[in-house]
Amino acid sequence: MAVDTSVVPVGDTPRGLENGQDVLVDVAKVYELPKPYKILGFNVWAYSHPRIQAIMLGSVLFMTVGMYNVVTFIGGAGQQTAWLSDMSNIALYTVFSAFCFVAPAFLNYFGLRITLCVGGIGYSSYVASLWCFNHTGNVPFVIFGGCWCGLSAAFLWCAEGTAITSFASEDKKGLYVSIFWSIFQFGVVIGAAIPVGQNWNAGTSNDSRVSDGTYIGLFILMLIGAVLGIFMYPWQKIVREDGSRVMLDTKTKTFKEELVTSWQVCRRNWWILFFWPMCWAVNYYNIYQSNDFNGVYFTVRGRALNTFISGCVQIPSAWILHIFTDRIPFGRRKRAFIAIIYVFITINAVWIGGYFMMKKTVYGLTEAERVDVYDPGYAAACAVYVLYGFTDATYNCYAYWFIGALSNRPDELSVYASMYRLLNALCQICAFALDLQGYSKEFMFGSSWAFVAAGPVFVLPIIRYWLKDTNMETSLEVYEGAAVSEPQSDRDNKEEKRA
Repeated sequence: MAVDTSVVPVGDTPRGLENGQDVLVDVAKVYELPKPYKILGFNVWAYSHPRIQAIMLGSVLFMTVGMYNVVTFIGGAGQQTAWLSDMSNIALYTVFSAFCFVAPAFLNYFGLRITLCVGGIGYSSYVASLWCFNHTGNVPFVIFGGCWCGLSAAFLWCAEGTAITSFASEDKKGLYVSIFWSIFQFGVVIGAAIPVGQNWNAGTSNDSRVSDGTYIGLFILMLIGAVLGIFMYPWQKIVREDGSRVMLDTKTKTFKEELVTSWQVCRRNWWILFFWPMCWAVNYYNIYQSNDFNGVYFTVRGRALNTFISGCVQIPSAWILHIFTDRIPFGRRKRAFIAIIYVFITINAVWIGGYFMMKKTVYGLTEAERVDVYDPGYAAACAVYVLYGFTDATYNCYAYWFIGALSNRPDELSVYASMYRLLNALCQICAFALDLQGYSKEFMFGSSWAFVAAGPVFVLPIIRYWLKDTNMETSLEVYEGAAVSEPQSDRDNKEEKRA
């Protein structure tokens, strides 16, 4: 009898086992997936199917964070220098990190749909402030836009990380991450096409700024993405592909009780500390890649094209990792180990190539002196930036899959997802502050490489000692009428020894 531990509330015992009752109760109810629709002879998944919900979730991020990344990866938020981007992003990630502490409780109290909508609105405010700056030079409004975006981002990323890791059954965690990441990155591809088209014919006469049309187009898409979050299917009603529920209707908790639950998750699973270095490294390197390489080495036209190609490459990158996390014929712990080795080797190979391009980077060039798409040497430099994007997808998708492998419970996953983004935010505050202070490209490159290479090493103890081959449980026997359960992976190991 399989028992999905995700549907049993924290600290609760399944009815029939309370107070030593000698009653065996089947707590592992299997639900039916919604029936598909027949359209032109093809089976089409129902709206409430978890894969459709994963696609919708990716679409929300497609139109919000995807569009934000377009502005970020162009370098300097599309302005002449990185100063304005650094200032607004320090404000953004400071607010982001503060609200990450309460985001899991907010999500569990208000639900997925409200959290996604609230989380998406702030992104449009940030782009609107940059649009305004092009005409008024209003720096405080840009800082305000960054703060609002930071508050929204804390809720959006917590909701996204929790949902995508809890929608999937255990054997499809990597598949769902790949679905989400592909759609999310397609947003970068579509969004990046806007500045490519808007700035392509400007040549070197655009004063290194993107046009108003770029900001307006991104602003509209971000608003649509925020509204789309309201139309997600209620996640307490979603049935996974293995017949288990994402979550069961339980007693409504107060916001204070949700905060206490989040703290209990951290205290109980203290070993999550070993995951922190990987969380820290995830976005630290983006500042070097965007502001100290893409933003100063290329013209605006080159920067926009680089971002477009990088977004395209990140889509197959997610599916390649999916092979390691879901498809190879080993248990989950062994797959986790093999996949982290692949991540480690890929990262270091790309950053070795990036070192030689870093040595060629020169600050302070005019737009006409920067490398344009038609200049000799552009292809090699573009390839390095695109491969940075490839490793970014590899690193992030492994981290999301790893979070999903730690638990099936939304209350735990919300804490891990928020913790992941909290450390992302703190590292970016440090990175933007260092960049603002004028630290050299050598320092930014070296520290980025060190962090991103160390993350996989620190994950190894969790894989060795705490990661399970499954988080489902199975009933072993009835002893005096009470069910005794243990993880399925432990039971399999015992059976192998007996054999």
